[in-house]
Amino acid sequence: MLTKRIVQVDEKHAIHVNHFHDAAGNHLFNEPAYFRLHSSSPRDAYVQLVRRSDAKVYATVAFFAIDDESYLSPKRGTFGGLSMNHQVEFETLERFLSTLLAHLNSEGARVVRVRCAPASHDLAAFSTMFNLLTRSRFALVSHELNYDLRVDDGAFVARIDYGNAKRLRKAQREGFVAERVGHERCDDVHRVIEQNRARLGVGVSMSAAQLRQMVELFPKKLHFFSVFRDAARSEIVAAAVCIALTESVFYVFYWGDVDGMSAYSPIVLLASTIYEFCQQNGFTVLDAGISTLHGDPNYGLVRFKRNLGFQESVKLDFELHAA
Repeated sequence: MLTKRIVQVDEKHAIHVNHFHDAAGNHLFNEPAYFRLHSSSPRDAYVQLVRRSDAKVYATVAFFAIDDESYLSPKRGTFGGLSMNHQVEFETLERFLSTLLAHLNSEGARVVRVRCAPASHDLAAFSTMFNLLTRSRFALVSHELNYDLRVDDGAFVARIDYGNAKRLRKAQREGFVAERVGHERCDDVHRVIEQNRARLGVGVSMSAAQLRQMVELFPKKLHFFSVFRDAARSEIVAAAVCIALTESVFYVFYWGDVDGMSAYSPIVLLASTIYEFCQQNGFTVLDAGISTLHGDPNYGLVRFKRNLGFQESVKLDFELHAA
């Protein structure tokens, strides 16, 4: 059973822990349903900075108790940290963070770790968090290179290299069809991803059942895309699972193709279709995830994403150890 707390920040603001007030502007990993899905300890903390007079929410962050002394944001997910629900003064954010850390310390926290969103998602928010965390004695403990593409009115083909432009035209000429598909194709899409990962010698982090659960919880945020061999749509040769992380950021969670497609590279057509979906639905960032592991680059993956027009953005983890 989660414990509710109210901790005063200043004369106008307070921290509400595990009250779950309605708030606009959360990234997916700060949504109450996502928190409840992964919460397993009564010490977990869903924290909101609120105005004391009417409980208007200005910022949200979710922390999970990993053991008796460690808190992590997020427990599962590509990043955690703050969601800024409404604009608030910098000084108020400083007091919010210091009050939050004091509260976690009173709950037994000796280690607090925050995985920040890529800088490109919101440079102002990233810069603010970097300043606040480093001045609060957080140390940089991990750095990765994330790859994303700024979405504008330009054509996708103009963003990619010559080789991929040729592959895109070839797939279109050969009659391949790429489109967004319904959630009823969840298992089919997952099967393609499984086959692709097996060929690469790695597993899939989320089972088909877990993916279906995410669809049930977030039907408007989970999107599936498929490339079919022809207009009959009888055979899926490439697929993607994408997530609307915010109103502006669209994330490629998984993508891959089946064996025997190297001559056509349907992933290029798939990427083009996802990019066009972003254009049509107001997303400004298409995020393809990291291409490093513990900071070390996967050169083939870096080359693949760069050739599709994606560019580097730093993604940082910070950690604070109690004195």
